[in-house]
Amino acid sequence: MTGDVPTLRELLGYPPLAAAAPLSGEDDLDRPVTGVTLIDPAEAGGVEEGEIAVCPAIPPGYLTSWRLDAVIRRLHDRRAAALAVPAPEGGETMLDGSRRLARHLRLPVLGIGAAPLRWAGTAAAFVHAPAVQAADHLRRAHRALTRGLLSPQEVARTLTAILDRPVAVFGPDGTPITVPVGPPPDFDPYAGVAQILTGNGRTTVAVPVPGMAGGTVDLWLAVALGNAPAAWARCARDVLQAGTLAVQRWQATRRGVLERDARLRAGMFGDLLEGRLGGGETARQRAAEVGWRLDGWHVAFHLAVLGQVDLLQHTDAVAAAMAAERVEAALVERGDGWSAWTTTRAEPGQDASRDLLAALQRIRRRLATRFDCAIGVGRGYPDAGGLTRSLAEAWDAARLARGRPQTGRLVHIDRLGLAQLLVAWASTETFVPTATRLLSPLEAQPGELVATLAAYLDAGGSAADTAAVLGVHRNTVAARLRRIEELLTVDLNNPDDRLALHLACRVTLDRDPGL
Repeated sequence: MTGDVPTLRELLGYPPLAAAAPLSGEDDLDRPVTGVTLIDPAEAGGVEEGEIAVCPAIPPGYLTSWRLDAVIRRLHDRRAAALAVPAPEGGETMLDGSRRLARHLRLPVLGIGAAPLRWAGTAAAFVHAPAVQAADHLRRAHRALTRGLLSPQEVARTLTAILDRPVAVFGPDGTPITVPVGPPPDFDPYAGVAQILTGNGRTTVAVPVPGMAGGTVDLWLAVALGNAPAAWARCARDVLQAGTLAVQRWQATRRGVLERDARLRAGMFGDLLEGRLGGGETARQRAAEVGWRLDGWHVAFHLAVLGQVDLLQHTDAVAAAMAAERVEAALVERGDGWSAWTTTRAEPGQDASRDLLAALQRIRRRLATRFDCAIGVGRGYPDAGGLTRSLAEAWDAARLARGRPQTGRLVHIDRLGLAQLLVAWASTETFVPTATRLLSPLEAQPGELVATLAAYLDAGGSAADTAAVLGVHRNTVAARLRRIEELLTVDLNNPDDRLALHLACRVTLDRDPGL
């Protein structure tokens, strides 16, 4: 690409011109195009250097006669950029001799699969007046984006249709939210400015959606253009920037809805905690207004954010993560995070509790690109009074989970009681040095063996649950456990060995959480 003069390869990357494809000369497309000229195939005159010579129509048998060779030679002498003819029909193809001649003279021959006159007009307009084409795309984008409020995903779909290229939404850190486009290697999500990135002959344009508070980036819109002229990349950037305005309008409206709903939920939640939302038809009707059920068995959990986070801004993301893991729960913003609870008709069993804990750990990993959090889980209790009790337990467990990275910052209230009992029993001046010596062979080894052992014992000996907590494959956990048994010369199936190791892990990790 020289300045704003597109190459033939880039021109064919412009979606309205994609109907043309090389019949010959695929390796000679990197030549600049300065214009488009219509020619009579019998004369091929009036072509200037760097122009594409377009034959609007050719007589039958033209591609298989010596006359095509003569046109190729004349256009080569005039230093034309390419010859474009209507795409062959009915199985007709160029002669091998004509292909060899075109390759030898380095003159690409294009077959136009659309109306040649329309293709030539579009190509000429883009080469000579790309701003006109850009203005047309912007006009179409403006009309499509102002017909109503569109979510970021709907904006991406709308712009995909306008640009005829896949448009995706990235999170503020560059993580793809929709999948058609992945960020290129040199994409910088923290630059906060529009980026036109070209590598390996492919161009990606990414435009930030500014945050409501200013100075931050909420999302990115990105489009993969393939081989694209500079003017087309700038046009795509401008179209995406029009899309960011539509996303901001949606965000502002959505923020108002969230604030209204949050106030309603907060009022109801306060009534619930203070016992003013008792049983009866009126209470059930009020709860139904915000999607809550008060009858049945409730298991509460609390997601406590580590750091400063705008809760309303991320409520949709938390709800989406829960939906992705098929956790159907009421959700309400509270203090340092979100409280939620699942409701079932019957008392949840051990399998349901285990499934919920595994799903919550996956939810935590899904949210890790936005913020870190600790999760506490309460027991199951019936009715509104039981829900209040389960919520209190979840908050207590979440406070302890903040300081327990070895458990994946996820603590169930039942395990909290056991953990406190173990630590109280083992935290003596004589036991602590013994525990340290017992686990010392693991500390110098790779693979986070102490944390793996602690997570395995906390999970009741379940390798699958341990893998979920640590975010590794189950086979990795199994290999680490075998290594632990070898280094410590213990048997993890022996109850006495497991108890001693559990005590040692609890005391050691509580004294040094970084292990």
